[in-house]
Amino acid sequence: MQVKDGRQVRRWRMQRRFSQRELAFLVRRTQSTIHLIETGKLRQISEDLAVAIAARLDVPWDDLFEAHEVELVSEVAHGSCAESQSTPV
Repeated sequence: MQVKDGRQVRRWRMQRRFSQRELAFLVRRTQSTIHLIETGKLRQISEDLAVAIAARLDVPWDDLFEAHEVELVSEVAHGSCAESQSTPV
């Protein structure tokens, strides 16, 4: 998940009257992690952390974070390419 705007996370945290340390405790991370998210130095976070932060701040997760689809390559495609390259003609 990508953080849309760390400053928005900070605004919601402050509106809910949580310190960075308190929010970190609630989502089982360090205060440093919350600081890095809020300052934009940590842009990619796990889905479980994004959902936990949004839940603790009582904000829809997609207001704060963007889900990025991971492109998966099927194993069958890899297998057929490897076979065609290694099979003598």
